[in-house]
Amino acid sequence: MEAITNLREPGGSSRKTIAAYIQDQYWAPPKFKRILSAKLKYLTATGKLMKISRKYRIAQPSSLTDNKKYNNPILLLEGRERISPKKFGLDGVNNLVNRSQIDLELAKMRSMTPQEATAAAAEAVAEAEAAIAEAEQAAREADAAEADAEAALAFADAAMKTIQGRSTHTPMMIRV
Repeated sequence: MEAITNLREPGGSSRKTIAAYIQDQYWAPPKFKRILSAKLKYLTATGKLMKISRKYRIAQPSSLTDNKKYNNPILLLEGRERISPKKFGLDGVNNLVNRSQIDLELAKMRSMTPQEATAAAAEAVAEAEAAIAEAEQAAREADAAEADAEAALAFADAAMKTIQGRSTHTPMMIRV
């Protein structure tokens, strides 16, 4: 934490620069890089650090990180998401974002001017309306597919009854 604070890199500090800082300031034990890696993973999992594109930053307190449920390292491991059907859209694209991405977006929002915030809100509304229209179209297509399936099932039932009726009422030819 001290190394990241003192390095003051705007995008965050890489593991290599953190290790170099600690080795310059203090005596490094054997297997130092392995210990540092484990410690960085732990601090990220507990929410004290954020990892964004292989760089570590001190996490900003937000509404998400203040919630005790999200600070539990067992419930939230940074970079590890549970695989569930809910996280994928109909097109199979991953729609979930992790906590560090949300914190980054919140930091961007805090630094926006009112005009930028208005433009971002208008864009979000447009995206939501497009998603609603897409969902309505998918619902119409699903209803049409269901109607086609019911018609095909009715046709198959009628065909089976016709076939069964022919086999029981087979006329017999009598020779004289």
